[in-house]
Parts: sequence; C-alpha cells; structure tokens
Amino acid sequence: MLKWLKRVVLTILIVFFLAVGVFFAIRNPQLIHLDLVFWQGPELSVALYTILSFTLGACVALLVSSVTYFRSERQVRVLSKRLEKSQSEADRLRASSIAQELSIGKE
Repeated sequence: MLKWLKRVVLTILIVFFLAVGVFFAIRNPQLIHLDLVFWQGPELSVALYTILSFTLGACVALLVSSVTYFRSERQVRVLSKRLEKSQSEADRLRASSIAQELSIGKE
C-alpha cells in the first residue's frame, strides 16, 4: 500500500527539482569563466556550473555512503555467521544435556 505512495512522492520530488533546475537555468544565462588554482574551465553559464557542482557533490556523497554501506553489510555477514555458529553450539549442548539426563534416568 505504501509502495505506490512512495513512488508517487519520489516522482513528484524528481519533477519538482527538474523544474527548479530548468527555471534556474533560464533565469541565469550569464556566462562565467571558472578559474581554479590549477585549472581553468571553459566559459559556461552559471546554472550549468551550479548543476554540475550539485551533481558532483551527489556522486561524492553516494561514493562515501556506499563505503559505509558495504562495511556494514560485511559486518552483518560476519555477525550472522557468528550467530549461526552460536546457535548450532547451543543446540549441540542441549542435545548432549538431554541425552545425558536420559542416560542418568535409566540407571
């Protein structure tokens, strides 16, 4: 039920930000020459440089968050294996305890 609502909200957000980006590009047609310390960029509009910087920032954020995601996935796998090993050991101890009680009860 909430899956379609999430899809609708995501679509509305994407359309909204695309519209804002287009509006920003139309309202800022001035050309600038980007001059960094070691590199000089071509003469492009303010809007294009702004959109490119937001895109680059989003890519860097995605890269950084993916490192954290993969690290936590690896930790989940390690902990799952440890849990499985502990559960099998607990089951083995229960089985041996029950067998021991049964053998004592027969005597």
